[in-house]
Amino acid sequence: MFTSKKFEIIQNVRLMAVIGTGCVGVLATSYTVASLLRYFSVKQDSLSDLTATLLGGVALGLLFTALLCIFIFQAFSFFETATLPQAIRLNEAMRLLHAKTNPESLATLKFYGIAVYRTQAMLGDGVEQNIPCKRIATFLSPLFFRTDQNHALGSNNYCCDYSQIEAIIAANKSNWGSTMEQTAEVSAEVIALERKVDDLTTKLKKRTYEFTAATGREAILKKSLKKIETHMAVLVELASHVSNSVKPPYKVTEDEIRKKYLAIAKVYGVDKAPSTYIEIFRKNMPADIINWGGAPKQGK
Repeated sequence: MFTSKKFEIIQNVRLMAVIGTGCVGVLATSYTVASLLRYFSVKQDSLSDLTATLLGGVALGLLFTALLCIFIFQAFSFFETATLPQAIRLNEAMRLLHAKTNPESLATLKFYGIAVYRTQAMLGDGVEQNIPCKRIATFLSPLFFRTDQNHALGSNNYCCDYSQIEAIIAANKSNWGSTMEQTAEVSAEVIALERKVDDLTTKLKKRTYEFTAATGREAILKKSLKKIETHMAVLVELASHVSNSVKPPYKVTEDEIRKKYLAIAKVYGVDKAPSTYIEIFRKNMPADIINWGGAPKQGK
């Protein structure tokens, strides 16, 4: 279960462990470098070799010490699991404290010392009960990169202890009196509603985009349909002309059909005779008047 005393103890022990590790690392580095300098002095190495030994030993020793301190610091995160009796999403907690942008939220977290937790399951709107989570002790440290912080502020898997947020709001009311009371009356339910409004606004924008795209597609389809209707009118008139003017055994060629098609199409404002429509015409006219190859037979 969640206890603030538990995390306070972990923080104190972690701090002592890191400081202790750092002190031991510095002492070990100093002893090792001193021993190496003594050894190489006895061998009467040059001053440049001794300088290189000093600088290299110090650099490697401090680097190893720093890495060991980071490891010790992170190792204590294993013990920072908790079950929050009341949890609220991180971004909603920041809105309760009137922090709207990411920089404002980070400044608020740092100013009030608010703990941040990560959950396995995504949190919903408002306050949720008995949420298993893990405290992110490095959230405000340089070890937790700014990109990760920005992601956490928009994620449903990061939360705060709602009782801590309530305590901060109560303290602000006490310190600032009636003015603060008027501005701090925003509840978790109101924040949840604001969140829903934002979600609905996002959905509205998506639907508007989809409607605009659909309208554009509809306009394209109408334009295509208009072209098809025009070509159908040309085909009907062409069929009437060929049926009345061409008599077997004479057969009309494809070039003749195309020329007549273009002549009729100009009346309708069309200057092309698509091969698709020419083939549709030829396939649907009587076979005894269509020449499918070779020179046309004489006689009309």
